[in-house]
Amino acid sequence: MHRLLVFLFFLALCGEVYPQNSEDPVLRFTKDYTETSLTTVLQEESSANSIKVFYKQDWGIEAFKVNAAAGEPLLEKIRQVLEPNGYGILFYANNLIVLNQPGLESYKYEQWADDDPLLDQFMLIGEGKPEDATKPVSVSGYIRDGGDNSPLVGASIQAEGTDQGTVTNYNGYYELQLLPGRYEMQVQYAGYERQNIPVQVLNTGSLDIELFNQTVRLEEVTISALGQEEGVSEKVAGKEVIGIEAIKSLPAFMGEVDPVRSLISLPGISSVGEGTAGYNVRGGDPGQNLLLQDHAIIYNSAHMFGFFSAFNPDLIRDVVLYKGGGPANYGGRVSSVLNVNLRNGNAKNFEANGGIGLVSSRLTIEGPIKKERTSFIVGGRASYSDWLLKQMKDPNLYQSAASFYDLNLKVNHVHDQKNVFNLSTYMSQDRFEFASDTTYYWKSKAATLGWSHIFSPNLLMQTHAVFSNYQSDIQNRESAFAFDYNSGITNYQGKVDFSWTVNSSHKLDFGISSLYYGFDLGSFEPLLNNENEEPVEISGEQGLESAFYINDEFSITPRLSLVYGVRFSNYLTLGGKYYQYADDQPKSVASIQDTLVYSKNQIAKSFSGFEPRLSLRWLINSNTSLKTSYYRTRQYVHLISNTTAISPVDFWKSSGYNLEPSIADQYTFGIFRNWRDNMYEVSAEAYYKKTDQIVDYKDGATILLNETLDADLVQGEGQAYGVEFLFRKNRGKLTGWLGYTYSRSKRKFLNEMFDEETINGGELYPSNYDKPHDVSLVLNYKTSRRFSISLNFAYSTGRPITVPVSKFQYEDILSVLNYSERNQFRVPDYHRLDLSFTLKSKLKKDKLINGEWVLSLYNVYGRKNPYSVYFSQRGNAFQLSILGSIFPSLSYNFRI
Repeated sequence: MHRLLVFLFFLALCGEVYPQNSEDPVLRFTKDYTETSLTTVLQEESSANSIKVFYKQDWGIEAFKVNAAAGEPLLEKIRQVLEPNGYGILFYANNLIVLNQPGLESYKYEQWADDDPLLDQFMLIGEGKPEDATKPVSVSGYIRDGGDNSPLVGASIQAEGTDQGTVTNYNGYYELQLLPGRYEMQVQYAGYERQNIPVQVLNTGSLDIELFNQTVRLEEVTISALGQEEGVSEKVAGKEVIGIEAIKSLPAFMGEVDPVRSLISLPGISSVGEGTAGYNVRGGDPGQNLLLQDHAIIYNSAHMFGFFSAFNPDLIRDVVLYKGGGPANYGGRVSSVLNVNLRNGNAKNFEANGGIGLVSSRLTIEGPIKKERTSFIVGGRASYSDWLLKQMKDPNLYQSAASFYDLNLKVNHVHDQKNVFNLSTYMSQDRFEFASDTTYYWKSKAATLGWSHIFSPNLLMQTHAVFSNYQSDIQNRESAFAFDYNSGITNYQGKVDFSWTVNSSHKLDFGISSLYYGFDLGSFEPLLNNENEEPVEISGEQGLESAFYINDEFSITPRLSLVYGVRFSNYLTLGGKYYQYADDQPKSVASIQDTLVYSKNQIAKSFSGFEPRLSLRWLINSNTSLKTSYYRTRQYVHLISNTTAISPVDFWKSSGYNLEPSIADQYTFGIFRNWRDNMYEVSAEAYYKKTDQIVDYKDGATILLNETLDADLVQGEGQAYGVEFLFRKNRGKLTGWLGYTYSRSKRKFLNEMFDEETINGGELYPSNYDKPHDVSLVLNYKTSRRFSISLNFAYSTGRPITVPVSKFQYEDILSVLNYSERNQFRVPDYHRLDLSFTLKSKLKKDKLINGEWVLSLYNVYGRKNPYSVYFSQRGNAFQLSILGSIFPSLSYNFRI
């Protein structure tokens, strides 16, 4: 027996035998066992399964107890009994060998010698002889893109045959704790070639790894989510991660892929329709979503009323969406967090890529400033889309003009192995001229300065200084009524985040942040010959939102993991003018009792509270998991709007003297299943969300330039619940997903004292974003290495609207309309089919320019989907469709 064990150990060292679950034979228990000695079980099952079992009697494994049912996997259950006690098993040639793992590692070390014929096959980590082969040592390093040397965030590394695995952090850094010995390190990242690296761990040391993009080596695109097993293994519930290659698989509208549109095709995420900016997550409104681009807050997610994303797809590394609060390091919104991470520039070579289309063009240039140390990437887009509006049937639209531009610049500098600096900037402007008299502008600016420092292999610090600004401007040039109206919001933020890797199964994140808001609530200035109006300026407001958090990610067992944390936030309303209203009267100009004026830095109001977060994942097996979560979030700023989509007349307002912050509690439960080696995945997730102090407006409210706006706003309760289903195919010629969501979003505004501050009699009613049924189908079929076809189909229930149900008319007096209760009717259902055809250039290894032609057909069957239904003063209804016909587009994308 000793010779057999030595022989098998030698085979294991040579890489012929690995104790992997995926290579285990299908052995199952033949009977039930309850608190039965392990040795008894091994004796009975070895006979029943016709296998041989080897172990040393003096190890005392007869004390281990087994509980199993007939039909359960035998080897998996035996491992569960042995591994917590420091033992393992090896299966080879119908022999099951129980291993004393520390003893095995000692044996491995004894085989190491300068003349070991296997030595050249392994990469050495550490120096000298291990002091104690039974104690783990640290293996750390960076995983980077082999092409441009940029860090790969979220790349996974696993020591095969062990439970020691992790993913890289923001700088591409990882750290593992391993016993001295020989391992095969499995390294992978979505869209990159997987690497298996044999290593020989002697002592604490480093291992830096470069991965190469599959599109570079194979000259083709592999479409996959960021880790195909991510849905099952991800520890945070409600998290969606989409790599840029998956985004590019969607049909392009007007020749450009859209990361926001790719998210809208997933369950639980929707939009109002064509011509609308913003998106809705689990029944929330667009102002409840936190949008981050390289840590900077972006207040408008789209260009040209939603037809283009605010994020340049050529610069995006990945997109992460939390359909809830997310980990405790995020805060400030009650619906979702969208985190868009931009690439670092190529630190080795100069590259250029872009696209030329019928509506817009874009160009991105990147390269080293100092090779492998300092890099830059700069990208810009511009549109020339006036001709598009000429195709619209609405006379006001075809007499209009529209355009946009945006520009990104990012510089990354690796000072040394422990310090990395980066600067990321963004600016954009949208312009829409309506019927040749009124011009609307949206302007965004953002900048982030970051410093990452590694104190030790286990402790990382990231510091960021962030600036964001959003301005909305409306200009009318008709001489008798000429005016200029503008509003906006400005942010300054500083934050410090720490990440401490306790060990491979335990990570602790903590940090502090402070965010200053400056609110421009609107100003009106008459222009030219307008003598009918007087200038109006609403007093601005300021706010300071500070927070500290701690978030713990802990694997209790290999199957059970817990991500929990708490965020404590405090908000100070600074400055502004506020009105005190009589308690026994509804808020109005007539009920004002006093006016309170605070200087710019004076505290007018203070709010604070804890925001606990909890996400639990249970791996039923390697292919199936259950997840449940609870999130509490607080939102101190409010988007004031009387439209269903983000528009130029919307503005942001601070919580304050008469306006409370919104507080949301969300509960989720889901099941996730993969099969056929992660080729297919299916998931079902249910959620319930209750939001207190959401904001809406009274009937007949005045939103713009209203000094007593607080009196026209009401706060109440929101409820949202639903079930989300997703089926996805990740590999093969045909890839894509089918998503379905059943959801409800309702609101309730009840003031028992005043009917004026009650909506719909205080009963629950559908919100503007209540669409019970939502279906999306996304398919990509590669007919060859050069040609592919993409399809996108979307269907949803029509959104709620308020309509006149009767009217009164007397002689020549125009009709007086009597409206239904709010949101009691719906526009017709929405559905649309898009197709996209991509032809890549010929596959030549050293070709100077690699390009592709993209033909897209938006709204293939010309569905006249309603943007909304409007009513004339006499009560006549008419439907507005932004795109009521098929819209073709051709573009050429290139890379040099």
